[in-house]
Amino acid sequence: MTHKIAIITTRDGSYDSYNDEYIKIIDSITDWEDVSDEEFRTLQFASSKLGFKLIERPADMPKFIAKTIKDYKAISKAEEERAAEEKKNREEAALQRKFKKDLKDKVSKEKMLNKLAEELGIDIVKKV
Repeated sequence: MTHKIAIITTRDGSYDSYNDEYIKIIDSITDWEDVSDEEFRTLQFASSKLGFKLIERPADMPKFIAKTIKDYKAISKAEEERAAEEKKNREEAALQRKFKKDLKDKVSKEKMLNKLAEELGIDIVKKV
């Protein structure tokens, strides 16, 4: 079996201001080339010692390069719309919960008022 590979060299990038994101920058890449299994294993073994990385191109290229920038823009826009819709639904649900809670509070307050009016004999409050 053959492997379609390229060799890349990288250098260390930088950390962000919170030192939690590490970026690798590719310095160079070779042309894609077919190598045998034996050559592939040899290159893998030497890669860490010689400071390069192997990347292998998948056999099924259409699945590998399935998207274009236009596709990613469409996916991003759809995700943004989905997130906005989800936010709207969450806000509506929160508003409904608040309404139900307020209604429940109103009912419990009316019951309490009726109970106090009965206990204390106060008939001042106009009942709705």
